[in-house]
Amino acid sequence: MLKKYSKLATLWVLFVCLACAPAGLGPAEYDLVVLGGTPSGVVAAVAAARSGCRVCLISDSEHLGGLLASGLGALDYGDPDYLGGIPAEVFRQIAAYYRDTYGPESPQYKSCCSGLRFEPHVAGLIFERLAGHENIELLRGWRLAGLQAPLNRIDSLLLERSQSGERRWLSSRVFLDATYTGDLFAEAGAPFSLGREERKLFGEDLAGVVFQDPATGHPLPGSSGTADSLIQACSFNLCLTDSADNSAPWPEPESYDPGNYRILHDFIRGRNEVSCEDFMTFNALPNRKFEVGNNISCPLSADLVGGSQGYPEGTYEERRQIEKAHLEYLLGLWKFLRTAPGIPSGLRERFARFHPAADEFTENRNLPFQLDVREARRLHGLFTFTGKDALTDTLKRDAVGVGGYPLESHATGPLKPPYPRPEGYFLLPCRPFQIPYSIMLPTWVRNLLVSCCVSASHVGYAALGHEPVRMVLGQAAGQAAALCVKYNCQVDEIPLPELQALLRQSGAILSSGEARPFK
Repeated sequence: MLKKYSKLATLWVLFVCLACAPAGLGPAEYDLVVLGGTPSGVVAAVAAARSGCRVCLISDSEHLGGLLASGLGALDYGDPDYLGGIPAEVFRQIAAYYRDTYGPESPQYKSCCSGLRFEPHVAGLIFERLAGHENIELLRGWRLAGLQAPLNRIDSLLLERSQSGERRWLSSRVFLDATYTGDLFAEAGAPFSLGREERKLFGEDLAGVVFQDPATGHPLPGSSGTADSLIQACSFNLCLTDSADNSAPWPEPESYDPGNYRILHDFIRGRNEVSCEDFMTFNALPNRKFEVGNNISCPLSADLVGGSQGYPEGTYEERRQIEKAHLEYLLGLWKFLRTAPGIPSGLRERFARFHPAADEFTENRNLPFQLDVREARRLHGLFTFTGKDALTDTLKRDAVGVGGYPLESHATGPLKPPYPRPEGYFLLPCRPFQIPYSIMLPTWVRNLLVSCCVSASHVGYAALGHEPVRMVLGQAAGQAAALCVKYNCQVDEIPLPELQALLRQSGAILSSGEARPFK
């Protein structure tokens, strides 16, 4: 009996091993399916298509380019000398657009800062051009409705058309989650984090509940460092102009209550002089436009603190409601600043000069279409990037790029005097750091890559959650997918030296010593 049991046990173990063994990449409709029309997703699709892959790029909206085509026109780039590869190509094409359209001596070309400052519609145009590659099939207005993922790989996705409800399945050899919310890897069952870790978990001073001292960069007394479920505040990046010839009327908020903004009266009374910049940040863009963002010193600014908590795991309808709440908040804030009797008349007049740009977002009331989701789910990957990885230039054997923008987390709680910054906000300069390939790899879904919601702590993600880094990861993901097809292997089996060589051949920068002047 014991002998019989041993034989059955051996057969069972053999069956399990064969079932769980990494299978080769069999026939499929596509070589790579990219979910997310973000800058990262477009760059990944282009990288794979240029390597000969059949690519399907899926955007849940009609637009490509994510935040860069939706108002984020003053790039969070740190040192541009570390921009290379296809990401650098994107910004050089933006610069070429202004040079060719307006002339090399024009104020538009000069103000685009070598392509690093741009109007939303120009960024959208460049991403549309890139996505026009003959090997890329573009699906607009489709969203994820389900998937088939037996064992440790995804076989196919079920997509649903937002407008009509039409559904279709598509299969691929490799998949990429390039969404801002990690929808694909979550649907596939890959583990993830949401919220802030406690300070002692990774030894990060700024982890958990924190009030940062802007002078020293360290936590102030009262910073408990405890974990919670909070994420960074979100906002829409308005694109405004003070040009009367290109001004669109302000859309009226559906329900306006000036009492929601009354705290700004106290903010004004506590200051000798006030300007528009005390309430918002205004980053100049070409053609007299401005990217208008959050000012952390103001108790009510562009960020709707706490308003995005349900967004990462919300249904599509719940997300639309959260987006609407953010827009209503912003429209109400601007109406208050333009019209409220308690606002000094001179300040009201200065705010009244700004309007939505009439030639931007023309099909959406001249308002941006993409919420700036600064943080959502974070993958549990083969490597977890922490604040220490950004602050110490430790060499990464699997480096696929270089980052250098400071660690910045927007607020998770309100501004509470006497603290100089809102709870959860921190900004800490860092040296150029290497970005590892392994932060894109789920622990068990072996034909899936993740380029936006990568494996990182909350503090570590503060250095990675910026569009240039996401684009760098997108190019690496697209090139890695091509290697999976070439060698009929899984994403964690590709030859890393070959990936790195291919990236360098495209002009990518993989270490701080490879920096070169960006122009």
